[in-house]
Amino acid sequence: MKKIIILSTILLSILISENALAQKYRKKEVSVISFKLNINNDYRGKIDAFSSYFNEPKNKNANRVDNLIIYTAWDLISEKLRSEVGMIILPLDAYGNKFSYDVYGFPDVGINKALNKGQSKYYIKIDIEIGPEVSAKYITKSQPDSANQIIQLKDDEFKPKVTVNMTIYSDKGIIPVANCIGEANAERVLTIDKSFFDGIINSDENTDKSTLFNLLKEASRKLIISVYSNK
Repeated sequence: MKKIIILSTILLSILISENALAQKYRKKEVSVISFKLNINNDYRGKIDAFSSYFNEPKNKNANRVDNLIIYTAWDLISEKLRSEVGMIILPLDAYGNKFSYDVYGFPDVGINKALNKGQSKYYIKIDIEIGPEVSAKYITKSQPDSANQIIQLKDDEFKPKVTVNMTIYSDKGIIPVANCIGEANAERVLTIDKSFFDGIINSDENTDKSTLFNLLKEASRKLIISVYSNK
């Protein structure tokens, strides 16, 4: 009986803690101060080889591949921050010329300037990394009834990993109130082709496929879990 009471107390504490975290950001105005994409150097050439399938951006100085990936990622992340965390995400240009912007149209300001010029309750900085799970050219492959083997990937093969890092600041100061992360790995070695970009360059969001869109979606889902687990 005592064990049941202790377990119930622990579960109740967890629920209360998660509810408090949920309420922390719910219905609070949040502004983006930075949204950056970094593609691993060894992967840049592989991905840019398919640039002709990406729409031309409005800003001629923007990279057409990065532009579409960035906005796809932002749509996925911002939708979850609104629907699952309850944040009120302000439009990217909410502060007009008070903020500076990058070539993709995202605010690009430091937290000091944001606090000085903005009036939001929270500010978020997001960094997305696309790169190899372990190595750009080699991978550990497990064989049944044998030791792991290090194999070299072919030029058109890769095993990508998507990482989303989000730093959250409050209007109280420059020290982050939370550092959240969401990661997603391809489950197997992939041969990169046009279909890897389904859901980004077209509307095919087939969840059965190992695509960049689905990796971004999974990383976004795990990011929200991280938001809730941050104390």
